[in-house]
Amino acid sequence: MRDNILSRLSLGLLFACLCTLFAGCNSGLNQLSEEDRNPYALKAKEMVQDRDFRGAAELYRKALRVNPELANIHLELGLLYDDKLGDPISAIYHYRQYLELKPDSPKRPLVENFIDRAKLNLIAKIPQAPLAEPGDLARIQSEKAALLQENATLQQRVSELEKALAGQPVAAAPQPPAPPPVSTPTEPPVARPTVRTHTVQKSDTLYSLAEKYYGSKSDWAKIYAANRQTMRSPNELKVGQQLVIP
Repeated sequence: MRDNILSRLSLGLLFACLCTLFAGCNSGLNQLSEEDRNPYALKAKEMVQDRDFRGAAELYRKALRVNPELANIHLELGLLYDDKLGDPISAIYHYRQYLELKPDSPKRPLVENFIDRAKLNLIAKIPQAPLAEPGDLARIQSEKAALLQENATLQQRVSELEKALAGQPVAAAPQPPAPPPVSTPTEPPVARPTVRTHTVQKSDTLYSLAEKYYGSKSDWAKIYAANRQTMRSPNELKVGQQLVIP
């Protein structure tokens, strides 16, 4: 009788231990986020390790088609477009989606910096046409007048040859009038404004310089446009570099 009671107590304790162990495992599984359990995301991370960035981006997009509210996948996809695929427009879109889904995320300042960097990269990709100087405009106008005169003379010569081949008398070609001289308008000298310069320090960015000189970070493009000849991209500031501040 005693052995029977001890046997039942042992079985009860064993059952209780198994239940506790199962509950702990199940709790650990529940703590995994949906992004961590998403099969597309898991495969995409493997492809990033193998440097197949386009394949990884396609798998991340598939995961978002199933559930577009996976914030961390938006962030991973934004980083791929930004750093590996050179697509700043798509990067900005997915960064903003992340911030909309997680407005209180501690990563918010970092992601906002990513957005600013992507905007700079986008502007750097847009070619800018050089501005013509007044002297260049006068030269272009003179060349245009000379070409028009030469074209009229050639047309007259072709007409004479056609008449000669047809046996018609050829009239003496009138001398074309000389083209009027192209006059360059003279303007009173204008006092040139004093050019401001700034020596780049270690912590300087175009945003901080725009805020310092103009009171607004959004005016950074003025500084970048004035220094395009010495800057390959908006992100490349070198300590000791001289920048023109328009």
